[in-house]
Formats: sequence, C-alpha cells, structure tokens
Amino acid sequence: MTALAKLGHWRLAITSCFAGLMLVSGAAAADGFRGQVVAVDDGAAVESVMVTLTFGAGVAGPHAVTVFTDDEGGFAFPDDVPLVGKAVSIAAKKLTYVPLELTGDALHVALQKDDGFRLFLQPTGNIASQVPASAWLGVTPAGDARNITVTSCSSCHQLASGRMREYAAQIEAVRGGPEGDKVALEAWRKLVRHEAWRTIVKYMRSMHYSVFPLESKMSIAAIDWATAQNEGLNFFNGDQGEKVAQFLADHFPHTTDYLEKGRYEYGAPLGVTAATVIREYSFPDDALVRELVATPNTDFLWGADVKRNFIVRLDPASGENKWYPVDFKGSTGPHTIVSDDKGEIWVSMVDNDQFGHFDPKSEKWRLWTLRPANLPNADSMAGAAIVHDMSIDSKGRLSRDRFGKIWLTIVGTNQMGTLDPETGEVAFYDTNHIEGLSAINHLLYSTVISPDGACAWYSQVNGSVGCINTETKKIDKLIAFPEGTGPRRMMSDGHNALYVALFGSGQVARIDMERAKVTRTYDLPDRTSAPYAVTWDETRKVIWVANANSDAIDRLDPETGEVKVYPLPRHMAYLRKIDIDQKGRLVATYGNYPEGSGPSMGVLINVGD
Repeated sequence: MTALAKLGHWRLAITSCFAGLMLVSGAAAADGFRGQVVAVDDGAAVESVMVTLTFGAGVAGPHAVTVFTDDEGGFAFPDDVPLVGKAVSIAAKKLTYVPLELTGDALHVALQKDDGFRLFLQPTGNIASQVPASAWLGVTPAGDARNITVTSCSSCHQLASGRMREYAAQIEAVRGGPEGDKVALEAWRKLVRHEAWRTIVKYMRSMHYSVFPLESKMSIAAIDWATAQNEGLNFFNGDQGEKVAQFLADHFPHTTDYLEKGRYEYGAPLGVTAATVIREYSFPDDALVRELVATPNTDFLWGADVKRNFIVRLDPASGENKWYPVDFKGSTGPHTIVSDDKGEIWVSMVDNDQFGHFDPKSEKWRLWTLRPANLPNADSMAGAAIVHDMSIDSKGRLSRDRFGKIWLTIVGTNQMGTLDPETGEVAFYDTNHIEGLSAINHLLYSTVISPDGACAWYSQVNGSVGCINTETKKIDKLIAFPEGTGPRRMMSDGHNALYVALFGSGQVARIDMERAKVTRTYDLPDRTSAPYAVTWDETRKVIWVANANSDAIDRLDPETGEVKVYPLPRHMAYLRKIDIDQKGRLVATYGNYPEGSGPSMGVLINVGD
C-alpha cells in the first residue's frame, strides 16, 4: 500500500469511528468537567457547540445540563453539576455538523482515560435532521397566507412537526392517478394534496378539545364530531382553515429528507458564551406543564399542569417536584400561572370557569368563578368561558388597576373580566368585534395594565390590540393588525412602551401606549419562529422572545434592533412564556400539545453574560 493510500485508509477509518460515536476522553477536572470539541476533517476547534450531559432517574438536580464551547473549542461544566460518572450520555451538536452522542459502557470506559477529553464532530452538507420545525416553513413563500398558516396551526404544536413531515411524504406516495399523462397527473396530484391537507384542518379542529383535561366534560374523548367541527367554536374560522389547506397543498415541502447546508441559518449572531448554562428538569410524560415562573426571595419555580389539574413546585437544586391539586370538585385545567410581589401564586384555568390564588406558605387555595351570563349551559366550547391570561406588570407579575382589580381575558366570549379579590366582585366587558369572526375565533389572549393603572391592554391573536379604560370600562384605544399577524403575549417596559409578540409574522411590535401607535416593528431573524411571548428584562434592558417553532430564544435590544439567538438543546422546544428569577436566570418550560408529543421539561438558563 502506498503512503498516500495508507493516509487515505487511516483518515477513512478515523472518520468512520467518529461518525459512529467514538470519543477520546479524560477524567473530570476537580473544578468541573472539562473538555474540547474539534472537527474531524482538520482538527480545528469548533466554537459554540452545545455539549449536554444527561443523567438518569434518581440523580439529584437537573435531568440534563448543557454548556457551550468557547473560541478554542473548550467547554466546562459548572461545579454544581452532578458527578459526570453518573451521566447516562454525553452529546454534542452544532448546525452543519453530524450530532454526536455517547452512551452506556462506552461512555463510562471513556471517562476513565487520562489523555484529555475531546469530542470530534463530522461536518455535513445535509442539515435536515438538525434544523427546527420553522426551517421547513422558511423555504415557503412569505406573505399573508403563510402568516395565517402559522397563526392557525402553531398554537398547540410546532409547524412543521415531524408528524406533519411524515404525512406530507405519505401524500406524495399516493398512487392511482393518470400515469403517463404528465399534465393530468400533476393536476390530479394537486387535488390529492389539497384534499389531504383539508383532512388535516378537520383533524386540527377536533384537536382544539385536547386543551382540556382528560376528565373534562369537554375533553376530546367526550365531544362528538359535529361539535368538534363547528367553525364558530374554534380558534380559526372556515375561511382561515381553507387558506391553511391551500397554502400547505401548494407549498409544503414534498420531502424533508434533505436540506442543503445554508438553506437554514439562525439569521443573527449567537448570544451564547462559554458561561451559558442550560439546565433541564424532567416532568412526567403525561404532564403538560405549559408555563413555569419564578417567585421573589426564593429559588423555587412554579408551573401549571393543564392536563392533570395540578400546579407544581420545582426545586432546581434537587430537581424535586411537589404537586398540588386544585381544591375544586371537578376538572380545572390550570393554564396561566403568575407570581405576585409577595411570592404568592395566581392561576387561571380553562375548565369550569375557575381562577385561583395559592399561598405557598399555608398551601391553601382561594377560588373564584368567572362565568359571563351570556354563556349557554353546554358541554362544549359553546359553554366555556376559558379564563385565560391575567393582568401583569413589567416584571411579569400580577398587576391590578388603580381600583385594586385584576383583569382577565375570557376567550369563550371575547370579553375582559375583572375580579376584586377582596370582595369577590366579578364583572365582564366587551372587547372589539371583527366581522366574520365568532367570539372564540378572535382568540383573545394577553392583558397588561398600563403603569398608571388607567388602561387594561388586551391582544387578540386573530384581531387587534386594544385598551379598555379601567374607570369607564369602555374601549379607549384600538390598533388594528393585518390578518395573520397574530398579536399574542405582551409586556410593558414599566414606562410607555408596550411590546407585543407577533406570532404569525415573526416580529415584535413596540406600541406607544399614550398615543396608541406602533412606533417600531422588529423583524426576528427567523420569520417563521412563531414568537409566542415577550419578556422585558429591566436589568439588561432587553426583550426576551419565547419562540414556539424555532427551538431557540431571541434576545432583542429595542434601542438598536440587534438580535442574538440562544439555541435550545432539543427539538420540540416549544416555549409559551419566559420568566426571570431573582438571579437573572431565564425560566421556561416546553409546552407541547397534546401531552407526550414533545419533551416534558422545565428549563432554567444562566445566560452567561
């Protein structure tokens, strides 16, 4: 064998080994487990690689911890991470490289070596398995039809999810058309695609009832097909549903097995550093903890399990979950959870019209019923108030108006509700109505009290952003958005700026609350990321954007418009909200509907700045 042939044979063997999850390892350093990531082809250091240690059941602390490499490819886990010898896997991934994972005996043998811990990554030109769901929408034409599709289809799950991509491939596999006639065959195939995606729209309508707990009278198992298909009792109307079916038929990729390097990029610089640490905490697979929040003066995190009628207290140090059932005889579906300045917990519930206060010290509940008088008595969305979001301030904590009242969005009637917790007085007030939409079609969502307490701002995902005067109870201000823009969760900066996540268009709007005018619209780097919520960070003077579709968090500087991206460690990292704890860490959870369709985990992020 020639020297050149020997060299080629050696390189092929090494590459094959590394692609097959080989690892060269060293023992953990005394001050934290350390190592380096390099490229297989040239041995160069690879920067900003996610390196994740995953631990098995019974290990105290997080289920998984992720750090990132520096410009020399080095990584170091913090001291408080469980002993690396207890890890069940180590993984490394970065866009444009083949993901690497080592498990089992090979991992534990490798950890005993002393010649330096190194991970080798193989570059790849096919990034199809690495990209988030949003990447597949990113290759479709931008515009109103795509925005409407994102707004209508991404409220519960990612678009395009793995199951959707499998379905699209099955559509293309259908046979029986006029083979041999190219023009007729293409016309037949377009018809097949359209009808296939219409079927999915019908399925999506029925799955609206999966938002309720299993024992609810409105659970998907309890609702008949005709009721489930009622367009007036869904979060999108008939016209929007047809636009979705047509857009998917015309533009959804026919195959997603291959995506060339460069067809998807983050679109902005990464914000992660070697000091960034992401800790993930496991919840039961059958739980659906859709939100997680911090409380002042404690490290405990609190979550709402909409599927099992619990709230949960998570101890980040031990990883222990303590579950508290709602003190109500019947299904409740805890949905939105917020802390107040005293560290007490407030929870809205989508079933049986409930709103609750939980005192962590006494572990006692107070509950109120918010049911508008115009609701019929029906075991379907026709009779559901759907108590959704509650009024918050610039810290994301419970806020009251100048009269001491809490404001809430009532999805089922497209109304705002008020509650005086001291007297129990409840009242309801109409928001704006858009022609062609039923009450529930508007999808009334978020509410923010202005800093002076005079205005209760609200957002409609399929409509407008408005303000109800807290004294007159009339709509004072109204800002219209084009169909599909999707104004969703909002937060103020504590002064005059109101920031709004534009779910469908992949943007953030800044509203001058005094003038009721959009003063700036920020394009996010991934316009199909489906930004669900925004969080004002008073310390850093930035906005954190919780994305549903992109497996990433965006950090937006509202003064410069600069965005930085923070990738998350796993697919289906669907975010509905970001909170900030007393140490400046980001708090979130992966909230995929239905339960079990994605990771069931809480997330705590040390930003590393």
